[in-house]
Formats: sequence, structure tokens, C-alpha cells
Amino acid sequence: MDYRQYTVTDFLHDELFRKWIIHPEHDTTVFWETWLRENPDHRTTVEQARDVLLLIGPEEYMPTEDDKTEVWSRIAYSIRQAPERKRMFVSWRYAAAFAGVLIASATGWYLFNRPSPVMLNYATAYGEVRKITLPDSSVVRMNANSTLRFAMDASGKREVWLDGECFFTILPEHSNAPFAVHTSDVDVKVIGTEFNVNTRRVMTRVVLNNGAVRLKLNGEDQPEVSMRPGEMVTFSTKTNQLSRQKVNPADYNAWLDNMFVFNEATIAEVAAVLNENLGINIKIEDQELRKELFTGSIPMSGVEIFFKTLSRSLHVVIEKKDNNNYSIRRKKT
Repeated sequence: MDYRQYTVTDFLHDELFRKWIIHPEHDTTVFWETWLRENPDHRTTVEQARDVLLLIGPEEYMPTEDDKTEVWSRIAYSIRQAPERKRMFVSWRYAAAFAGVLIASATGWYLFNRPSPVMLNYATAYGEVRKITLPDSSVVRMNANSTLRFAMDASGKREVWLDGECFFTILPEHSNAPFAVHTSDVDVKVIGTEFNVNTRRVMTRVVLNNGAVRLKLNGEDQPEVSMRPGEMVTFSTKTNQLSRQKVNPADYNAWLDNMFVFNEATIAEVAAVLNENLGINIKIEDQELRKELFTGSIPMSGVEIFFKTLSRSLHVVIEKKDNNNYSIRRKKT
């Protein structure tokens, strides 16, 4: 079968696609993630089908003609009642996601009858940066090697569970419904703001671009931290270490432009970033070399340029073992 010819409706009735969304396993996940990388032009159609399937659940729902009329009248009413910004989003959402009458009816049935929250899952591979628009119109940019789970209940409360790194642009709902980002270390409470969250290396790092957020630190007797724009807060439940400092947010958000920016970072730290985001393994054979400092930027698609620069500035030999493995050692004098 040629999935490139599939519509949203076709995906909804495909057994392999349904299995991946409803009961994901390793083999099906690898198949669909590989297919999406090879067919990026079809990602929107796949995401629309996934959203609808998660909304209506695994059961088949075949609407009657009366159901169709009722659902569309209720959809039209909800659009007329929504504020202007919300109306534009809802109109687009229904137009894009409910391409067929079956999809429209089934999703309408869910929205008006099913109490469970909307649950959506997203993931990125090594070297992949992805932009997603959540059902509330908030925008999330996902860095490589990250997973995100989104939930929204009937009251409009929005929650995200993150493993990896994401940059959030959160829109406040007209009802001021809360938005929270959960990690293993903190709960980030926001209303409307832009910020970056990184959960790598046994800690959570939050960098605030604008707006205001409050951090509820996980663990007993931990304080609640209010952040201001330009601040970075790092906390780990395993080490119980909390730090807070003024930073330039652009340095920590550079991955949005497919760049890594370092300011007096050790070579070991640079190697860790490349491993986390690109899956590159760098063996540093000299322990003192691990402590050498590097300041500069590295394009995600041009790591070889960084290796050449490093080789000249630190007088080291960089050897490529295979596609993802490198070793670094000092030149012999």
C-alpha cells in the first residue's frame, strides 16, 4: 500500500496506523517514525488523523444522518459563541481535521459526550527540531531527542509532561485556564509567556524569555520560585541542588535556529550536548582536555566545522570511528 496517497479518513481505518496510535509497540513506532522522516510532506495529514483517533478512541463510530446534522449544528453554534481569536482557531481546526462527515460526527460525539481529557503525544528523533501547535493554539518547538505529552480537560486546564527540551509560547485562555509543564524535578505554572525547559542530565533547567512563571520544586519542604524574564533556574531532585542566575536567553534558545551556542563551556559539556541532540558519541582520551573551555557556536548540520575549529585551536587530533563515533586526543609533540 502507498501511504503517500492516504487521506485522514484512510489513516483512521488503517490497522497498522491504529495499532501505532492506540497500542504503540517498538516495531510499529520505528516503522512510522522512519516513514515520517522519509515523507515529511505528509506529517500534517498523519498528525490530524492521530489527533482525531485519540479523540474518538479505538471504537468504531458510524453516525446516522440525524447525528451528522446535529453535530454540525452544534459545531456551528460553538464557533459563533467563541471569542474572535478562539473562533479563528476552532474554524481552522474543524476545517483541517474533520475532512469527512464521518470524522466530524465522531469527533463531535466525543467533544459533547465523552468526559475524559484530550491526550496527545509527540516525539522527535536525533537531529530533528519540530514545531507543533497545541489544541489551545499555543506553540511548542521541540528540540531533538525529546518527548512531550499534552492533556486538556473540559474546563480548559492544560498540562504537559516533558522529557528532553522544548521552547513554549503559551497563549492565555479567555477563562485564564492554567497551563503547567511537568518534569521529574519541577512543575512550571504559566498563564501567557515564552520560556525554554530542558530536562537533560538529571536536572531541569528553565530559561524565561518574557512573561512570568512559577516553579513548584518537587520534593519535601521545597520553596516555590517565581521567575522574571532573563533568569535561568536549575533544579535537581536527585542532588537537591537549586541555582538561579541572570542569562541571555538567546544563548539557550539558539537551537530554535538550528545552532548550539557555548560560552566558556568545557569540551566535556560540548560533547554531552552533541550526544543529547545529535546522537554523536565523542570519546575524550585526555582527562585534562575534557576541562578545556570552548566559546562559540556550532550549526546542527555542520558539526564537522566545529571539529576542524577545535583541532586548530586546541592542537588536537579528531578521529572519526564511524558515522556517530569520534575520538579526541592531543597531538604528540
